[in-house]
Amino acid sequence: MEEGHKVRAEVVKVRHQCPLGHKVGDAWEIEEKTPEGLCIYAFLAFAPAWSALRTGGKFSWEEDGEAVHFACPDEGEVVFELRRVRE
Repeated sequence: MEEGHKVRAEVVKVRHQCPLGHKVGDAWEIEEKTPEGLCIYAFLAFAPAWSALRTGGKFSWEEDGEAVHFACPDEGEVVFELRRVRE
C-alpha cells in the first residue's frame, strides 16, 4: 500500500452518553490499522472520509477542506473531527 497521510480522529462533541465512554478530547491517529479503543462502528461510518484524507482528498463543504465532521451511527451521540496530520 502506498504511504499516505496520517489522519487524526478527535471527539469534538458528545450529545448524551457514549456506550463506550468516548468523551470530548479523546483522539487517535489512524494509519493502516484501527487504533485500540476507537469504536469500530464509528470508524466504519467515517472510513470513506478517512481514506480520502489519507490520500490527499479535500472536502469542499468544510472550512479548510482538510477536516471533516462525522456523527457516530448510534443516533449521532458522538461527533468526530477527522483531520489530516501535517508533518
